[in-house]
Amino acid sequence: MDSLQHQIALMLVPQVGAVTAKTLVSYCGSAEAVFRASKRELQKIPGIGPITIQALTQAKEPLQLADREMLFMEQHGVEAIFYTDPRYPARLKQCPDSPALFFFKGSSLSILETQNIVAIIGTRQPSEHGKAICEEIIDGFHVYNVLIVSGLAFGVDVTAHRKACAVGMANVGVLGHGLGSIYPSQHRSVAHRMMEHGGLISEYAHHEKPDREHFPMRNRIISGLSDVVLVIETAQSGGSMITVQYAERHGREIFAVPGRPNDLKSVGCNYLIKNERAKLAESAADIAQRMQWAEPGHAKPTQTQLFLELGPAETNIVGIIRDKPEIPIDQLTFAAQLPPGELAAHILELEFKGIIRTLPGKRYLVC
Repeated sequence: MDSLQHQIALMLVPQVGAVTAKTLVSYCGSAEAVFRASKRELQKIPGIGPITIQALTQAKEPLQLADREMLFMEQHGVEAIFYTDPRYPARLKQCPDSPALFFFKGSSLSILETQNIVAIIGTRQPSEHGKAICEEIIDGFHVYNVLIVSGLAFGVDVTAHRKACAVGMANVGVLGHGLGSIYPSQHRSVAHRMMEHGGLISEYAHHEKPDREHFPMRNRIISGLSDVVLVIETAQSGGSMITVQYAERHGREIFAVPGRPNDLKSVGCNYLIKNERAKLAESAADIAQRMQWAEPGHAKPTQTQLFLELGPAETNIVGIIRDKPEIPIDQLTFAAQLPPGELAAHILELEFKGIIRTLPGKRYLVC
């Protein structure tokens, strides 16, 4: 059985990131075996250079730091989850850029396997309207067994966390620093409430400070844990757009709340919708319908039932997309032999029924 000390120590070697750690473990068999490997054995592993090899073969300090980390974990009820652990969240594990190890403090790690998970992101300076929309949407999610994920930052993040706590919904915060502190400090009380029905996640050792470069990196975890990424008020650049880029790579459904054309806080959301990088969402029901989430006590329609409702043209379109997954719009138009306007109407209807989904670049896939 692999040693937790060695799993943590591997992530504390400065030259070893998540991808390198996974490569090393895949060749050596375990984190412990990585530290026991000789220089000659490590030299045979593709992509592992002399600096990394030297750091691994002289890893006394990372092992000592791992001991301190384990002591902190024991004292503060923190768990460390390595990517080979069967408890590692399935959604996150599917992402090639997922962390090799993360720390969790909260009620139960099993909440990360919740049926429906929504990441809520947005500006750190939302309008009162933006805050109200955020709270209204979370209210609407309550009947769909949704876990909320965000970053515990100022603005939309903490609005989402506070509202989820207020209505008794599980929610998780992904931090850009270690679990030895809470940043910003004004959100300590919210973080404590979250840990009662959710938790906090970090890929950083407990002593790590909230450095600037940590926050873009934590955004990939926010996306990776989720089924849906919802953007509520954002500029056309910044942290929210970085999370959207990760969500596109991860194949997550992206929604954005539209705003007025002259509203600077909604420029990013309108841009995403206009360029078909995000679906328009004005309510929780818009997202639930798209994702085919059933309310408790209501049976979710099977795809067979949905197919029975299709007309000849829609049946033909679905058949074409099934035969050629990710077919571009121009090829689909030619194959379906339909006018562009009529084809667009059918595609929209099939999306509403949850039978097909639109990928970036106007490509299509059967769900």
